[in-house]
Amino acid sequence: MNIRHLETLLAIADSGSFAAAAERVGVTQSAVSMQMKALEDELGVGLFDRARRPPVLNETADGLLSRIRELVRLSEDIHALAAGAVARGRLRLGIIPTAATGLVPAALARLAVRAPDLRIRVESGLSVDLLRRVAQGALDAAVVTETPRLERGLILNVIHEEPLVVAAPITAAGRSDRDLLRTLPFVRFNRRTGVGRVIDTVLRQRRIVVSEAMELDSIEAILAMVSRGLGVAVAPAGSITDALRETVRTVPFGSPPAIRRVVLVERERTDVKPTTALLLEELRGGRDGADRS
Repeated sequence: MNIRHLETLLAIADSGSFAAAAERVGVTQSAVSMQMKALEDELGVGLFDRARRPPVLNETADGLLSRIRELVRLSEDIHALAAGAVARGRLRLGIIPTAATGLVPAALARLAVRAPDLRIRVESGLSVDLLRRVAQGALDAAVVTETPRLERGLILNVIHEEPLVVAAPITAAGRSDRDLLRTLPFVRFNRRTGVGRVIDTVLRQRRIVVSEAMELDSIEAILAMVSRGLGVAVAPAGSITDALRETVRTVPFGSPPAIRRVVLVERERTDVKPTTALLLEELRGGRDGADRS
């Protein structure tokens, strides 16, 4: 069985069309069609509902996807072992937006130096969506905010913890975190995000009623609103840059301050995958053990 054909089928499943899959795997759309016809002939079953335009995977194909992902993953591992490389092949990584600007880029840059033959594909999303894609095998791992419930078959490794702070306009000096949250318009993280759920839980536990003005996904957008004097927000301490400190003041969110944990989630394996092990090492600060996040 041609592994490339299986990889193309997975690209169609993940991207939603033959055209998008062709771009992802680097062949023409007609080549994708030919590969899928050859795969169907070899398996002796149809894999697509061609009555729809564009064609979509049928129930037979959906039922095979998890096993096909395992085959492709094993093929990559075998190639890496045969080449004597500790990190080779492909790493499909999901990241949450709050990790996309500091923590992950620095780690990936170091990983690229250590494993130049490793092909890395990154996509951003909300924690809940990324966890689902890791469970399905569409991603090898994901950097997310820790969730109290983890789907069976997934494991997590803590990367780091960081306190949450109340971020307010610089003109709001002299107030406690509770006063700021109760009196100023609240710019909320989307509650579907991992950090948004953490913030919402702490607000409820502390019985703080806020006056919601906005609900946004982007940390940059949230802090931009605060810096313009449009409200108050709760954010990870590491997101407050030196430039923002000219227009934004911060106070701890609670005493002791509430925290959020950033973790690397992957599927449970009987062995240790070299690529994710190296990635975790770099996410935790690199080979020298320094905290560079």
